[in-house]
Formats: sequence, C-alpha cells, structure tokens
Amino acid sequence: MANFNTHFNIATAATGIASAALLSAGHADINTALWLWCLGTIGGLLPDIDSDNSTSLNIIFNIFSAVIILMVLRYITGEHFREIRFIELLVIPLGVYGIMKWLIRPLFEKVTVHRGSCHSLLFLTLCGLLTTQLTWIFNSEYATQSAIVALLSGGFVFFGGLIHLTLDEIYSVDLSNIRIKRSFGTALKIADFKNKSATFLMLVASIALGYMLPETDTTINLLTNWSTFKFY
Repeated sequence: MANFNTHFNIATAATGIASAALLSAGHADINTALWLWCLGTIGGLLPDIDSDNSTSLNIIFNIFSAVIILMVLRYITGEHFREIRFIELLVIPLGVYGIMKWLIRPLFEKVTVHRGSCHSLLFLTLCGLLTTQLTWIFNSEYATQSAIVALLSGGFVFFGGLIHLTLDEIYSVDLSNIRIKRSFGTALKIADFKNKSATFLMLVASIALGYMLPETDTTINLLTNWSTFKFY
C-alpha cells in the first residue's frame, strides 16, 4: 500500500497537470482551475478516510473540514444570501468544524473498515456525484457555467480517488521478489460486496444523485473540443 506522502504528491501532480490543461485550453479560468486542483488532491486522499492511522485521519479530516467551511462561507456571503453578521462568521465555521470532528469523524471510524467500502469505484462515484451536487447548489449564479464547474468538480474528485486506488494496487505487487502481496485486489474494486448493506445504500444514493445531475451536454462538448489548447 502506498503511504500518505506518495498518495498526496502523485494526486497533486496528476490533478495539477489536468487542471492546467483545462486552463490552457480555455475550458476553465484560473480560480476554477485552482479549485479543481484542490478537489483532485483531496480526492487522492479520499479512500483513506477509513484509515486506521490516526495521523492520516487527522490530516484528511482537517482538509475536508477546511474545504467544507470555505464552501459554506462562500454560500452564506453570496449575493443571494442575507447580510451576515461578524459573530456568525466566527460561529458558523466553528460549528461546521465541530460537526466534522465530533460527529462525522467518529461515525466514519465506527462504521468503516480500512480497505472496505471506501476503497471502491462505487464509493468514488458517490463522492464525485455528491461533490457535483454540492458545488451546483453552492454556485448557481450562472446556470450553464455553474453546471460545467459542478461536473468538473465531481470528475476531479473521482479522478483523484482513482489515482489513489491505482497506486494501492501497484504497491500490492512486489517487483523485487516478483510476487503479488495478499493485499492485491482489495483496493481497486467495483464495490465491497462483503458489506452488502453499505454497498446497497451507496448504489441507491449514487442513482439518486445521478438522476439529479445538472445538464451535461455543454460539459461533454467542452471536453471533446481541444482546438484552443496551447501546449507551448
């Protein structure tokens, strides 16, 4: 299994290149590219949310908490929202952090097993769809552009997570002794069929979120047109 630094560095590099390509092709502005890069890097850490290592879990949940706080602050300070007071700008982030630290994290630690349901393509699909929906909700000022950003956001989370699972499978092969470790096949899997209830719930949630996706045609057309891409 690849360690935390490997997952972080490779996910950061790969999603950074991908977001830079979108920026160079004019498919995203600088703010969107940086946002996608951030999400892709987080996606590269996402499957280890079920980690038994407290240090990795602390880092991952602190990053998640920071991103969620920024999204909430962006939403409540948007033009469509009422004027917000100073005290609320202090209390709301603390409240979000408290929920993540003392409610969401203990729940994850209790119901997850390392390399279980979170190490699956179904989990990454669910996370990508959920990211798309949240980004769509929190950024709906301009319908078409918001749909593109939302879909790209979900795609980058999935891409980063896929890098993570692929790395874990690569590290399951011992090239020096030309052997396959016992962990091979436990990372990059469609779903954790040993945990049928979790798999069923994730599948139902993914179908529901997929049904609620914003319009996709514009994003697909954008990503299939690279005529404006500048390599140098």
